[in-house]
Formats: sequence, structure tokens, C-alpha cells
Amino acid sequence: MAASPGAKFCTGMECIDRIVGGGFPAGGMITVSGPCGSGKTLFGIEYLMRGALAGQKGVYISTAHRPEKMMAFVPKLDYADAKLWESGKISLKHIDDMGSGERDDGKITKGEAEAMIEDIATAIKETKASRLVLDAMNPLMLEMEGWVARRFLISLSNLLFESKCTGIIISEGESMDTLEHTISDGIVKLGTAVRRGDNYRVLEVVKMSGAGHSRAKYVMDMTSEGMLITPMLRGV
Repeated sequence: MAASPGAKFCTGMECIDRIVGGGFPAGGMITVSGPCGSGKTLFGIEYLMRGALAGQKGVYISTAHRPEKMMAFVPKLDYADAKLWESGKISLKHIDDMGSGERDDGKITKGEAEAMIEDIATAIKETKASRLVLDAMNPLMLEMEGWVARRFLISLSNLLFESKCTGIIISEGESMDTLEHTISDGIVKLGTAVRRGDNYRVLEVVKMSGAGHSRAKYVMDMTSEGMLITPMLRGV
């Protein structure tokens, strides 16, 4: 049975739930985008860790680094034990281990994209996951023709909704004019700002279907206790 229309999915990240009206759209596909170093992967990791602490299983799919390499660089987090990754509450996958590997002149074919969706569906079903993070979409987009990428994203969005699995799609870059932003049910934009020579991470909710979300910009800090945000002062 698909997620109920209008239902909210509490992320467990209190500062995020507060500014998006109580949570993400249940079964929705949320794009978290921003330039390199803006905190996108840490956002996704905390989303999965908060879920695991609440007894919700999750799937992390990497399209770049192998999961074991990524885990070697995850910072120590005081709010959660790294053993959560080893307990089975969070399953680590790599996109290269999904699908058949079929390519046509270096491009992912329609059949291969469909096979990837089937394997993602299997991962969600086998683990009974209610959370998913795909990190990041850009490498896949580079290997797909535009129409194949569109069908892949729509199929993924439908899969998440039907599976009652709320997913985050991480997108590298500052442009909002991309397929993943168009198709997503929500957009959280990360970035940086400079004040008096210091760099700050900045967070903004651009879109969140069915929610009267905050439209303010926030200074974001990734700490060992989790994400913290503070309203951005005018002129910053």
C-alpha cells in the first residue's frame, strides 16, 4: 500500500522537522543539493542515523565511493554509535552492484535503468527500509540520455511512494534547473556564505510539497551532536 496523501514523515532531525512543517512528505523524494563541501553527505548520513535510532531501517546507495571507503571518513558522531551501520539497521550499497552493467556506447540503457530500479526495490523490500539515500545523482545523470534519466527519476519517485520509503537524492552543484529538482517532492538547498573572511554553511528549503515551510535562510553547523541551524542575519 502506498503512502497516504498529505502524511508527514518525521526525519528525527529536529531543526529540519521544525522548518518543514513536521517532516518530509511521506514516501516522497527529496533533493538535497549544493556545491562540494556544503554538507550534503553528512545531511544524508544523519537522516539515516536518526531513523536507525528510532528503529527505522534505511538504505544508503553510493554512486561514487565504495561504502567501506565512505565509512572510513565518517566523523565521530556523539549522538549515534557507528555500530548502527554494522547492525543491519542501515544497509550500504553501491550502484555498480545493481543492474546488469549494460551500456550502449558508454551510456546506461533504458533496460539497465529499469534493472537498477528493480534492484533498488529489492533492497528496500528485503531490508524493510523506510528511508533511502542516493548519493549522488550526478554520476548517473552523466551516463544517461536525458529521456532515460527522466524515466529513472520518475520510476524511483513512484517506487518510494508505493514502498512507503522516504528518500533523499543528493545532487552536486548550485543549479536548480535539473531533472531531479523538477521531479522531486522537496528541495533542500545547501550552500556557503562569507562574512568577515569566514565561510559559513547555509541551508534553505526551496520546496516541500504539502507543507507551509520556512522560506528563511539558515546558518548550518554540522556538529558531533548533529545538525544545528540558526536564522541567518540580514546582511550576512
